Amino acid sequence: MIKHVLSAAVLALTFAVPAFAQQNLTTRPNGTVKISASPTDVTRISIAGDRIRRIIKDQSQFQEMNDESTGDVFLRYGGQQDKLVPETGYIITERGITIGYELTPRVNLGAETVVIRVNGVPDSPAATPSGNAGRSAQRSEPAFELAVGEGGGGGYSSGLVALTRSVINKHIGGKAPPSRSHGSVVATENGSGLRARVMVASGGNSGRYVRPQDFYNNRVVAVWVQQSNLSRNDRAWVVVVEKR
Repeated sequence: MIKHVLSAAVLALTFAVPAFAQQNLTTRPNGTVKISASPTDVTRISIAGDRIRRIIKDQSQFQEMNDESTGDVFLRYGGQQDKLVPETGYIITERGITIGYELTPRVNLGAETVVIRVNGVPDSPAATPSGNAGRSAQRSEPAFELAVGEGGGGGYSSGLVALTRSVINKHIGGKAPPSRSHGSVVATENGSGLRARVMVASGGNSGRYVRPQDFYNNRVVAVWVQQSNLSRNDRAWVVVVEKR
């Protein structure tokens, strides 16, 4: 009798542990993915080689939590179990990539990990070992990936790219950032209704992950970050474009 009771207890515990499944999805910038979500357990969404900056959607039945350390988003369904309806929205990544999504809660689906890979995009700077990333970036022409602010450029989209490229060519080129503190302004350049500030990002004593949104305010319309992952005492260039 004791043996049967123990066996039943072990069986109950086995079925009580949620089964984590993984959905591997692929798209291109401005593409769309279809995500299946659990109505009872947590669904994790991750962008391969990138981080989720924000999710734009109308009213949602899902509670959302961002993990600052990984850039992942965790969702938990909070709606009625008898009314599982799809939702749509957009994922904005820290590299400025926009992905549309359709999120559908499905009955009997357990905890899910959703990994989205975006094709047609160069490898993320975060995937480069930080010990070599800063030095290799100084020897080569800086990569150009402009993170436009939440207002979509604030009506200045036509001049953003031209001004940012001009500032990079004039003030940065292949030069290494000077030994200045994090956030120091090295140079400024004015454009049509815009001002670009050339700044230094520093890893400091313990390293730093540099995100475009760290430099956002109500006047900033776009940010260019040369390198995201900075190890101890590493430095990188940042260009912040704002309204004048």
